[in-house]
Amino acid sequence: MDALLSVRDLAVHYATSAGPVRAVDGASFDVPAGSIVGLVGESGCGKSTLGRALMGVMPRAARIAGGSAVFEGRDLVGRSAAERRALLWRRLAFVPQTAMNALDPVQRVGAQLMEVLVERGGLSRRAATARAAELFSLVGLDARRLSDWPHQFSGGMRQRASIALALALEPALVIADEPVTALDVIVQRQILDVLKGLQSRLGLAMILVTHDVAVVAYACDRVVVMYAGRVVESGPVRAVLEAPLHPYTMGLMNAFPDLERAGGELVPIEGSPPSLLNPPSGCRFAPRCPFAVAKCAEDPALAEIAPDHHAACWRAGEAPELRARAGEAATWAR
Repeated sequence: MDALLSVRDLAVHYATSAGPVRAVDGASFDVPAGSIVGLVGESGCGKSTLGRALMGVMPRAARIAGGSAVFEGRDLVGRSAAERRALLWRRLAFVPQTAMNALDPVQRVGAQLMEVLVERGGLSRRAATARAAELFSLVGLDARRLSDWPHQFSGGMRQRASIALALALEPALVIADEPVTALDVIVQRQILDVLKGLQSRLGLAMILVTHDVAVVAYACDRVVVMYAGRVVESGPVRAVLEAPLHPYTMGLMNAFPDLERAGGELVPIEGSPPSLLNPPSGCRFAPRCPFAVAKCAEDPALAEIAPDHHAACWRAGEAPELRARAGEAATWAR
């Protein structure tokens, strides 16, 4: 399947008084057309920064320090503000973590949709009214609620409305940053079903940024695992989650509730991610990895270990043995 978006060696730095923070440091992955790609990792691993860099909506202290992000044949890196604005909403859209960040609290929800459709989409008021009703129907909302204010919507309804805003001009790629984190588990399932249904019905591609392995397992076709600003593993969801090649991914799976595990025990990864102001040389996971060896002092490249399954680990070839040991709590307690 052809890549709609191809990211290669992308680097994003934050300027601080102590020096640059390498929030994203050489990330590479593809988003095939019509697929949902999960971007997963602990807080602070760079996944939200990466998503915002692709959109071009970074804070002033952030800059793209290198690499490329080719979307529909055009590199997003180096584009002018005007060129990026031309892409936003029309070809590339964003769903923020908190729906209230996408909705103006002093403007009716329907008016916000109409503004995008008329001002950015060039539709007439009559066509925009019909399109707004269609969008509400797509995301499972009653069109009669278009005249309501954001505060009259529940959290799940606000998230549906923010998805409708993102879809207003029929983009090819939607980047959703933790879209279900603030919702209870029942509403989370409903929103994920909306996203999956839209992807199937409209042929959308999506990047779903999340820290929750369960969300990736349920909603995504592919997964990109990030740690300390770098991609450490990527591939089809089933291959990566059922047979992880990188110890960090194995650790994430241990921290994921499993009814088959005795007592439902969760096994944490001891320690915390390194500072990205002065990241360690070599493998960045090595200080927390129970399988680290002397070779890990050298930086492993992201390589194809199995068909369409990439990992950045010197011991990826020993993955079956490491997975067996990774399932024991004592392995991580050392």
